[in-house]
Amino acid sequence: MESLETEVRGLSRLLDQAQAPLLAILPHNTLEYAEAAQQGGADALILGIDKTESMFPGLFGSFDLQEDSILGIATTSSIPVGISIGDSRPLTPESWERIVGKSFSFVNMYAHHMPPFILMDERIDKLVSIGAGYMVEQIKSLSEMAQVKALEAAIVSPQGQTHVFSVLDLSTLRMITKLSSKPVILRAQKRLEGGDFRSIAEAGLRGLTLDPSALEAGVEAYRDAITTFRSRVTSSVQTSG
Repeated sequence: MESLETEVRGLSRLLDQAQAPLLAILPHNTLEYAEAAQQGGADALILGIDKTESMFPGLFGSFDLQEDSILGIATTSSIPVGISIGDSRPLTPESWERIVGKSFSFVNMYAHHMPPFILMDERIDKLVSIGAGYMVEQIKSLSEMAQVKALEAAIVSPQGQTHVFSVLDLSTLRMITKLSSKPVILRAQKRLEGGDFRSIAEAGLRGLTLDPSALEAGVEAYRDAITTFRSRVTSSVQTSG
């Protein structure tokens, strides 16, 4: 195996696989949730640090505070593990070196949170999130950056997360996939019905990220949700194809 200093780790592998990838954000960085996601059929795990959103109370802590539990997951997982970094504290080059030196497959951040030194780091793939309020020109420009491997459409405001997935949401996603020169993954921030998955696939989305803030609490409920999403994502791609 190549050293971490030269190896570029593997969001590309997820995007190139035959079935649409399902990425699971863990509500807490624990082995119990990681095992539940893998048992449910997730294709990758996303661990979180330095979050500020109230719906992610288990991810408020820093990398230093959660290092043991995070590395316990990253070093034992049978599927790729990404790290999602929030903006509760400034991310310095020194603290980034401690993170990138571990066995993560990709890093995820909102574009307005990501420092350029992370974008330019060739050792790890970048899944760049776009949020509500980004201009179409910004989305297009982000997708054209060579260092960006894929975009994640996380376009629902906190106030809108209790609403149904709508035709307006679908039309916005269609616009984003047409604008983007890179694959686009949808962060599922609203409750999705069975038929919505086919519409999402037909809109050109390459995969889904499961946002636990839209789910019931608890490990069992989380595992069940992953299982349901995996089945529906797979069947929607087969049907639309």
